Amino acid sequence: MKPWLFLFLWCMCTLSLEAASKHILLLHSYNKGIRWSDHLSQGVEDVLAPFKEYQLTTEYMDTKKNEDPEYLILLYNLFVAKLKYQQFDAVIAVDDFAVKFVLNNKDKLFPNVPIFFCGIEKSMPGVDVERIKQEKIPLVFESKEVAINMQFLKHVMPHLKNVYIISDKTKDSMSINSIFQEEAQKLEAQGIHTTINLEGDLEKITDDLAHLPPHSAVMLGTLLRDNHGNYIPYYKVSDVIKASLAPVFAASDVLLSEGIIGGYLLRGYTNGVAVAKLTLAYLDGQKIDASKPLVVPSEWIFDYKMLQKYNIDGSRLPKEATIINPPKSFFEEHRQLVEYAFIFFPFILISLILAIINIYQRQRMEKKLAAQSYLEQVLLNNIRSSIFWIDIKGYIKGCNDSFCTMVGLSLDQIVGRSICDVFTVLCHMPTKEQLFELQEIEFMRQERTYRLRSQIFLDEGGKNGGIVAVITDVTEKKQLEINTQFIIQQSKLAEIGEMLSSIVHQWKVPLVELSAVAHKMHHYDQKGKLTSKDIQNFYGVIMSQTIYMGETIDGFRDFIRPSNEPKAFDIDQGIKDVLTLLSYSMKYDSIEVKYTNHLTKSNTLWGYPNEFKQVIVNIINNAKDAILEAKAKALVSKGHIRIDLHEFDESVGVYIRDNGIGISQEILLNLFQPFFTTKTKGDGFGLYMAKLIIESKMNGKITLEPLTQGVQVCIELPRAKEKSYENLIA
Repeated sequence: MKPWLFLFLWCMCTLSLEAASKHILLLHSYNKGIRWSDHLSQGVEDVLAPFKEYQLTTEYMDTKKNEDPEYLILLYNLFVAKLKYQQFDAVIAVDDFAVKFVLNNKDKLFPNVPIFFCGIEKSMPGVDVERIKQEKIPLVFESKEVAINMQFLKHVMPHLKNVYIISDKTKDSMSINSIFQEEAQKLEAQGIHTTINLEGDLEKITDDLAHLPPHSAVMLGTLLRDNHGNYIPYYKVSDVIKASLAPVFAASDVLLSEGIIGGYLLRGYTNGVAVAKLTLAYLDGQKIDASKPLVVPSEWIFDYKMLQKYNIDGSRLPKEATIINPPKSFFEEHRQLVEYAFIFFPFILISLILAIINIYQRQRMEKKLAAQSYLEQVLLNNIRSSIFWIDIKGYIKGCNDSFCTMVGLSLDQIVGRSICDVFTVLCHMPTKEQLFELQEIEFMRQERTYRLRSQIFLDEGGKNGGIVAVITDVTEKKQLEINTQFIIQQSKLAEIGEMLSSIVHQWKVPLVELSAVAHKMHHYDQKGKLTSKDIQNFYGVIMSQTIYMGETIDGFRDFIRPSNEPKAFDIDQGIKDVLTLLSYSMKYDSIEVKYTNHLTKSNTLWGYPNEFKQVIVNIINNAKDAILEAKAKALVSKGHIRIDLHEFDESVGVYIRDNGIGISQEILLNLFQPFFTTKTKGDGFGLYMAKLIIESKMNGKITLEPLTQGVQVCIELPRAKEKSYENLIA
C-alpha cells in the first residue's frame, strides 16, 4: 500500500470516530462536594459508563456559595469563551440556578442543542415550568415527601410525644419549610408537641438534641447555612445528629449512613440515573413527550445500625423498605474462614515444609554465628588495647585477653562481677561518672598513663544495653607530645629576642612620658603650685602609660606560654595580637603591614592559640628578613606584607604574602625540613615547627607559593567544632 493512501485512510477513520462520539455537558448549580450533586453525578456516570462513544463533561456553577448577579454574568462570559471551540450534543442542567441559566441563555450558548432539566422540586419549582414545557425541554422533577415522612413518624413510633424539626432559610429549604409548618400543626392537633428550628444555629441545635425528652423524634430538612449565613460542612451536621438522644429521620439520602435513621428518601443518584436514561433515549432517536415531566419517586430506606441504636421496631417499617448495613450471617461474617478451611490442608503441608527449611537454615546460621563469634573473639584478643563491656548496672559482660592480663584475672573470674570489684581505679566517683557519661578518661596505673574511651552498645531490642570501653596505653604517646611541645617552645625562644627588642622600643615612649610627668610634679611641688587637680591629671597620665606597658608585657607573656590543650579561639584576635607585638619592629624597618578579615561567619577555630601565634610570628619575621634582603639588593624600595583571612565551607584560610627576595623552586622543596635554613644565623626549625603545629596539632595544611616578587604562605585550618576523637582503638 502506498504511504499517501494509508495516511488518507487513517485520517478518514479518525474523523469518523470523532464524528461518532457524542459530548454531553452536565451543569451543576452547586459545587463538587455537595452530596446531592455528587450522588446525581454518580448516577449519570454509571448510566453512561457502558457507552464508550459518550463523553461527559461536568461543570459546577458554585452558586451555593456565590449568588451575585455579576458572578452569573462572568460565568456566562466564561462559557462563551469555553464553548467557542467546543460543541455539545446534549446539555443536562441540575437544580434551579443551572436550569434558569441555561433556559435564559440556551439560544446563545447552546443553539440547536437538546436540553434536559432535573433537580427541580415538584411542589415549589422555583422556575417557569410552563415555559419549559412550551419549549419542549424534557424535565425530571424531584419530590421531597415531607408530609409522608412526618405522618410516618407517628406510625413507626407509637408512643411519640415530641418532634424536633431542623431546617434553614436557604432558597432550597423554602419549598419544604411551609410543609413542615403544616404537618407540625397536624401533629399538634394529635397531641404531639413540635418544635421548629429554622435558624441554623448549630450550638442551639446540638444543645436541644442533647436534652430531648423521652419518646422524641427529629425530622431533618435542609441544613446548609448557619445563622450567620456561613456554609455548613456535612461532617458538622453529621456530628450533630450522631449525638442526638432521639432518632433522626430525613426526606433525602444525603446523610444516609452518617447518622440519620432513614425514611421515605429522595435520592440524588436515582435522579441522575433517570435524567441520563432520558438523555440517552433522546440521542438514540426515541421520541420524548416533554409536556409530561418525569417525577422520580422517593424510596423507603433505613439504616439497620441506627434502627438498633434507637430500638426501632423493624416490623413497623414498610415491606418494600430497603435496609442498609444489615447484620451479616455467619457465613458472610466468616466467609474468609470458611474459604480458608477448604485450603487448610495444603497450607499445613506448605507450613511444615517451610518449618523444616527454617530449622535447617537456622542450624546453618547458628554455625555461621558461632564461627563469626570465634573470629570476633580472636580479633579482640589480638588487639593490644584492653577492652571490656558492662551492662547498665555496671556488671562486666565480657572482655579480651589484654584486659585479663591487666587486672591479673581469668575471663571466668571477671565476667558477671561489678567493674568496681575488678578494676577499682574506675570506681572513684568522678571517674565512674565520666565512664557512664562517655567521657574520655585518663588515669595512671603502675607508673604508666592510660586513656579510656567508651561508647554505648544496643541490646536485642535496640535499647541501651550498656557500655563498651577501650583502654589504651598512651605513655609513649604522652612522652612524644611532651617532647614535641618542648621542641615547639625551643623554636619559640628564637622569636623571643626579636620580640623583646620590639617591646623595649615600645616602652621608650611611655617611659619618656613618665619621666616628664615626674619632673613636672617635682617642679610644681618645689614652687608650691601642686594642686589636687594637678595630681589627678598626673595620675591619669601615669595610669594610662602604665596600663599600656602592662598590656604589652601581657601580650608577650601570652605568646611564650604553651597551649597544653586545644580549645576554641578567635583567629582574627590572634592575628591582631601578633601584629601589635611586631608593630614597632615593622615600623622600624619601614615595612607596611596590611591585614584584612574577609570572614562573614564566625572567627572561631579549634586548636592551640599560642602555637598558632608562634606560626604567624615566624612567617612574618621570615617575610621581614626577605624584604630586608631585597632592600639591600635594591630590588624594592619599600616593604609590604599583606595578610588576608578568607573563609571556605568547612575551613578558614590565612594568606600572608610579601615583596621580599623570594625563593627558588629547589629551596621550596626543602623549606619544611628540619635543620634546613637559608639564613646565616638560622637554625632550620622555624618552618618545620610551623608545619608541625598547623598539620599535626591543628589538622590544617600549610604551603608556600613563589610569586613574581616575594612569597605567599597559605594556611588552611578547620572551623571550630567539638573535640574530634581518634578511632576507638588507637
